[in-house]
Amino acid sequence: MSALHIEEVTRPDQITALLELPHRLHANDPRYVPALDLWVRRRLAKTNAFFRNAELKLFLARRGREVVGSVSALNDRAYAGHHDERAAFFGFFECEDDRETAHALLERAATQARAWGATVLRGPRNLTRVEDIGLTVEGHDTHPPVLAGHHPPHYQALVESFGFQKHHDMLAYEAQLFEPDGAPRKPPARLREKAAALALPGLEVRPVSWLNLSRDLTLAHEVFVEAYRSVPDAVPMPRDQFVALGRAFLAFTSRHMLQLATVNGRPAGMAACVPELNEAIVAARGRVLPLGWARALGGVRKIRTASFKLIGVMPEFRSSGLHARMILAAVDGVREAGYSRMDASVIHEDNARMRSIVEDAGCTIYRRYRVYDARL
Repeated sequence: MSALHIEEVTRPDQITALLELPHRLHANDPRYVPALDLWVRRRLAKTNAFFRNAELKLFLARRGREVVGSVSALNDRAYAGHHDERAAFFGFFECEDDRETAHALLERAATQARAWGATVLRGPRNLTRVEDIGLTVEGHDTHPPVLAGHHPPHYQALVESFGFQKHHDMLAYEAQLFEPDGAPRKPPARLREKAAALALPGLEVRPVSWLNLSRDLTLAHEVFVEAYRSVPDAVPMPRDQFVALGRAFLAFTSRHMLQLATVNGRPAGMAACVPELNEAIVAARGRVLPLGWARALGGVRKIRTASFKLIGVMPEFRSSGLHARMILAAVDGVREAGYSRMDASVIHEDNARMRSIVEDAGCTIYRRYRVYDARL
């Protein structure tokens, strides 16, 4: 075998090699959904607002001229500012079933993490805490939800053989919205009872308005920041990132996918769903050009799953039953938008409140992602 070499990604051709690697490694896996290369390139661009407060290093492993693996090291300064630990993250982990290659890649990420002063290396995490978090450890026979990855079973063995141990799991839930005869499936009685008992004077629950989308997304962002402030590993997303992501996903679907609650005009709760774009992206085979965009666009009309990505209420309303009301609004909104299945992912296993919410809504686990860490 040729000697193994680890190189830092600094040139456009190396970015191309990094993007092409998973296509080759997972070509025979029917459950793999390639990420759109143009989307990944845009996320990696220096103009991405995320990099105002973060630094990313990408690495490739080669044997001779052949690329056999990749990894990244991420220094998220926003995370460091909100948590009492010096952690860096590894991500973009792709590797042939070869322990030498995997260990060399992970050691390179660890070396970079040490150079940043980190004492913990955690991952996988590609960029933000809501994208591609964790390694698939259960559910390999299902398609991954949007903004989550898909990994063959040997990745778990490679990562654990390096010495990484479980930090926490992220869970993907699902629920069918219609009965086999086509009738709408009723939410569990407990959820309906909680929602019916809600009594908040001045409460309005509605889908966002296209005419005032920036205003409504700003209101939703206020809820998002406060509702997730106490969630493990959470770092508040800047408003401009939140608004940009909201606009991008709503452009593909219906305003009914983002439900907003206000009390006397002030933000109280939000529930956000997005189309399960992987059901369309799979048709593009990861390529936007020359015809991938057309295949993906055609696939959008065939999407049947909505992914329940975010729900939250302001702390002062947490015991009011507003969570239950927002879930019912989200389910009704998803049906109104034309979807028949709901995915709820991914949820931190220690987030008992959120797990209770989705389980009360009738959702069950169908995928498990594991986040690992190692002391440096």
